[in-house]
Amino acid sequence: MTTSSESDTLATKVQLAFEDASHHVIARARASNTEVVIWRDGKIVELTPDEAEQELAKNLREHESNDSSL
Repeated sequence: MTTSSESDTLATKVQLAFEDASHHVIARARASNTEVVIWRDGKIVELTPDEAEQELAKNLREHESNDSSL
């Protein structure tokens, strides 16, 4: 959860926009029965919506843990 002072920062706004866009992409892939295509380690990777959701959650947890250690 972000505080009001954090939500005013550009970095926080960018992060929230990224999360929102990611959820929309996953929802669209699920609705259209397609995969989510990402770039990982220099390669194109296709994920099911469930895999993409899991990867997003993992990445967000890592990002939050990196932020809290600063």
